[in-house]
Amino acid sequence: MHLHGVEDTSIHLALPPERCAELVRLGWAEPHQYADFGTEIMLYGPRDAAELEQVVSVVEESLAFARTGAPDRV
Repeated sequence: MHLHGVEDTSIHLALPPERCAELVRLGWAEPHQYADFGTEIMLYGPRDAAELEQVVSVVEESLAFARTGAPDRV
């Protein structure tokens, strides 16, 4: 996982394929260009404090997925 700069603020991260698809469907993300397994997305940067809370929640999900290999939705 990493942040794409100060101006862009999108976040490249990994989650289970079904969660990635859900976030893309909801308009929060797009598939990463190297997303061969459907587990990598570009999560859009937040525009306000409410969106920041949502983005932090998804980042926490990704960290849990990285540690355990299993989804842990917050």
